[in-house]
Amino acid sequence: MPSAPTLPALDSLDDYELNRLFTEAGSILLKRSEAGLPAAILETIREALDEDGDTRKPLRAVFTTTKWDNGYYWYPDGARVTLFDGKTEEIEEMDLSGAEDALTDHVSYLVDPLDSTDSLTVTFDPPSASVD
Repeated sequence: MPSAPTLPALDSLDDYELNRLFTEAGSILLKRSEAGLPAAILETIREALDEDGDTRKPLRAVFTTTKWDNGYYWYPDGARVTLFDGKTEEIEEMDLSGAEDALTDHVSYLVDPLDSTDSLTVTFDPPSASVD
């Protein structure tokens, strides 16, 4: 696999090539982020369910957006969780400290900015993430 250009070499690229590299790098970062989200979020959701004595297995979690001063981000304090038994639970005020950075990184790697109607669906089995 060819190595990436060094920083001084990037200065010599024309705008088209530089933008192509930027887009490709963003795509790679987004794929890495989406690959890591399910594991980080699953652990947090299991802990939140365990606090309530709920041992059911989560299938997926849906996060909505919240507006901050610098744009929209995934709402980090709650999620709508669908369990394998088909029931849905709203988990409020869960501690997403382990996954909050992953959620924030995911937003920064998106090509299209979020708005107030977007949601992030993270599926645990099989692991995947998608923006709707």
